Amino acid sequence: MSGDWKDNHKGHEGTFYTRAWMASFQTRISADTVAHDSRLAATGLRTWHHLLTAAVAFAIFLSRRPDAILNAQFFAEDGRIWYQHAYQYGLKCLLIPDGGYLHTVSRLIALVSLLVPLAYAPLLMNLCAMALQILPINFFLSSRFSAIDLRLRFCCAALYVGLPNSAEIDANITTLQWHLALLAMIVLLAKPMASKLWMVFDFAVLALLSLDGPNGILLIPIAAILWCKRRDAQSLARFLALVPGATVQFVVIHSAVRAVASNGATLDRLIRVLARRVFLSALVGGDNHGIHHMQRYLAGSTVVVILGMGAVVYALLRAQLEMKLFVLFGAAVFAAAMKAPLIGDYPQWEFAFQIAAGCRYWFLPMLSFLAALIWIGAERSHPIWLRSATVLVLLLTPIGMYTNWRYPSFADLNFATYVEQFKRAAPGTHVKIPINPPGWEMELVKR
Repeated sequence: MSGDWKDNHKGHEGTFYTRAWMASFQTRISADTVAHDSRLAATGLRTWHHLLTAAVAFAIFLSRRPDAILNAQFFAEDGRIWYQHAYQYGLKCLLIPDGGYLHTVSRLIALVSLLVPLAYAPLLMNLCAMALQILPINFFLSSRFSAIDLRLRFCCAALYVGLPNSAEIDANITTLQWHLALLAMIVLLAKPMASKLWMVFDFAVLALLSLDGPNGILLIPIAAILWCKRRDAQSLARFLALVPGATVQFVVIHSAVRAVASNGATLDRLIRVLARRVFLSALVGGDNHGIHHMQRYLAGSTVVVILGMGAVVYALLRAQLEMKLFVLFGAAVFAAAMKAPLIGDYPQWEFAFQIAAGCRYWFLPMLSFLAALIWIGAERSHPIWLRSATVLVLLLTPIGMYTNWRYPSFADLNFATYVEQFKRAAPGTHVKIPINPPGWEMELVKR
């Protein structure tokens, strides 16, 4: 009997220790899961996650205009200004303004493209442009924005890669300044990090952006506001990183010549531009679904502007500082663009809503408008009717993505044939090479 008791006791004891071990194991698993989730929230994505994200983004951008890689050709200033000047003047080209200001990053990429044969120069330049298009996605998904839910950040990234009415700024270094401006803006808004590597990254982005277009000037007050609020060394360093380049650009802008046609500024044209190019284009795409009728029906455009501006103003009044600054930056870019756009023949404001060219000017305003809508729809403290209405509006975005997904391919101008002519040309020969858009050409003097 005592033996049976001992056996039973051992059995119960074994069961007790087994259960205790299982409970401990489950606790450790739970703790490891929580720790993993905490690390993921703190670090954003792991390295392989970032690589996969960049690869997917590249595939998406490539699907929108495959010829950017599969049949790479020079586009506009990529050939006629950046590559031509890099080939003819070397490093001196960095000091030459175009359009009234400096384009340092675009010119640096053109200088680097001289290291490869002419046949591969457009491909290298397009790849660099696409890499800098993708970089804001990886940065936004990093630990620098861990305060924002990762799923919400992925939604924002999806809207970014599928943004309608943005063919003009895809895979070319001519319009690279707009992607750089977006990256610089989110660098300013990001959580400050004491890491030396992050500090170098921040400084490089802001310094280069300030020397590539005038948007660095618009970022100076934003950087100053953030420094005043945060009062940390990193925010001060980011503000100081912008100052030298922005100062140089300010001087160049006020001394260089910019060929600007008449604005043709009127209130009704402003309403139509806002309705058609910013608010509706961000949702249902450009030149689709009867939007072209907006130029005839001012009342419809006015309603769209009232609703769109209502969302923007609501975000400016109620959002946290970082969101307010992002929306204000989009508004500042829009105001600067409308002051002196270069879209077509005069009057500029009339062309702005009548033709598809000039979508580079609406890129950042569209993103700031979408950001305001996302914030309204995601913030749980807002009235349920407002959130629901905003989500319904955002559900229109797949329409714009679908209708504006595929960008028109560039005309095949037989670039390879002209490359062979250039190879066979004697030194000192002037070789003219046609480039996109049709009617443009670049002229190289064979060395």
